[in-house]
Amino acid sequence: MTGGREQPAPPGQPRTVSALKIRLSKLVASDPAGRLIGALTRNRVRHQGLRFDVRSDDFSPRVRAQMFWGAYEGAETRMIRTFLRDAATVVELGSSLGVTTAHIAATMAPGGHLICVEANPWLIPGLRDRVVPRAASLRVDLIHAAVTSHCGTTLLTVASETVGSRLGRPRPHEATVRVPAVTLREILARTGVTGFDLVSDIEGAEAAFLLQDAGVLAGCRRGVVELHETTVAGDTVSVFDLIDAVTAAGFQIISRHGPVVAFARAAAGP
Repeated sequence: MTGGREQPAPPGQPRTVSALKIRLSKLVASDPAGRLIGALTRNRVRHQGLRFDVRSDDFSPRVRAQMFWGAYEGAETRMIRTFLRDAATVVELGSSLGVTTAHIAATMAPGGHLICVEANPWLIPGLRDRVVPRAASLRVDLIHAAVTSHCGTTLLTVASETVGSRLGRPRPHEATVRVPAVTLREILARTGVTGFDLVSDIEGAEAAFLLQDAGVLAGCRRGVVELHETTVAGDTVSVFDLIDAVTAAGFQIISRHGPVVAFARAAAGP
């Protein structure tokens, strides 16, 4: 999960004010702030209208603070609640801690089908515990796998904060673990899904379907996706390249906040 990049100060606004805001935002979302918030809330943190038990070590102090202030997956959550209301079937790639998953479940129509895909094996038990009670009226499929361009296995890099895990070469002090690998096409076949809405935050692995198998999105009506710069066959792929791929697949961008976009199937011409 990524935060927004620093933006230039607007004309007429002193750069020192912008810098002060950045320092303040880092302070209120720091580890000490998170530990204090956990103590004051008894580790029951409210996030954009839903309350979460954050006692698990899955939630770092920093993530607890970000949740408390509404910054954790803030743009994604707002778009999910605005554009995916009453969804019948949602495929979420990169369910992570289950925070956005809980918001998806809260917006879905009763009797709907929610498919959660998460690569990090250490997040699966907590994800299951947090999602199932919130989705009592839904059919829930939880798949442990990384989304790639092939089926089989792949190496997952596990960052010091579990929410930063990703495919790719590890940095110092990061470990790797071999996990199942699936394509989006295989996920749909395995769960019997044809028409669906899509939510995705998989640290660049979205290129596997946006660039290499866009036809798999034929049954997708709308989506909320966080896009990430990545490489494909040694070539750098930017966020703007991926936005172009979304529109080339027949979608219209209906909202954007930095790398997070909401899209819907473009209306057919006359």
